[in-house]
Amino acid sequence: MKPRLLNKKSTSVHQSFIIHPHIFPQFYIIWHYHPELEILFFEEHSGMAFVGDKVLTFEKGTLLLFGSNLPHMLRPDVKNNTHPKDGLEECALHFPLHFLEQILRYIPEFQVLQNFLEKSARGICFRNLHSKPETKHLLKQILDSDNYDRMLYFLRLLKLLAQHTPYEFIASEGYTNSLNYTQGRLDTVYEYTMNNFNNSNITLEQMADLVAMNKTAFCRYFKKVTRKTYFQFLNEIRIGYACKILLEEEKKSIFEVAHLAGYNNTSNFNRQFRLIMKTSPSQYVRQRRNKVYVY
Repeated sequence: MKPRLLNKKSTSVHQSFIIHPHIFPQFYIIWHYHPELEILFFEEHSGMAFVGDKVLTFEKGTLLLFGSNLPHMLRPDVKNNTHPKDGLEECALHFPLHFLEQILRYIPEFQVLQNFLEKSARGICFRNLHSKPETKHLLKQILDSDNYDRMLYFLRLLKLLAQHTPYEFIASEGYTNSLNYTQGRLDTVYEYTMNNFNNSNITLEQMADLVAMNKTAFCRYFKKVTRKTYFQFLNEIRIGYACKILLEEEKKSIFEVAHLAGYNNTSNFNRQFRLIMKTSPSQYVRQRRNKVYVY
């Protein structure tokens, strides 16, 4: 199944981009993409984001920037009594790149924004923006303003993000390069993996059959396009999910977390966790709870 193309264009001739003070989870649980770039600011909610070939745990105060046509899917933590029509009081902003291109390309003073938006092809995560109240202030100014002032506040927001450090790239370079290939086969593999990564019985034969290839051809194709093996990709997804459980469900043992993430034994889980996160599961938990971020 391919990611769905969603329409995020502004329907107004007087507006170059869309900003909305609510996020509706039912639209984000779909594996989807759109030509418009997207900014999501989560002030009050945490959750998981599947972006390209990675899974990311985000906390309150996180801002996500998705580049053009970068497939993504969100699973924000939502209370059971939240009505779908109400949405979450978080901010979403969608903007096409073409309306900025003339400014960015030909005016030297805007080169920093040009470089920054090119980086967004992989998706960018900004954490702990509660300590940077100007981000929230600018989003509110964009919401409350119109015409000329609205555009000025928007450019100030982009400049603020371009100069903010540190930040994390989300999808791998190999994944963004793979977007230039015919996406049918890889889309099928990506979506199946996103929905079934906690199945410990996934095999290369199974994935090859899914896209009508033999195992050798599938392995060669996947490595050529993504610059990693399929099991490297699968382990990154599983470990990303494990990080979310470790932070949110303190009472679960390492064995339980490993099982929920798709591992049959803790030794393999610990080995893969250290390989990907450069630390042990217990050290990761201590770092995050003490707000010591590793970039």
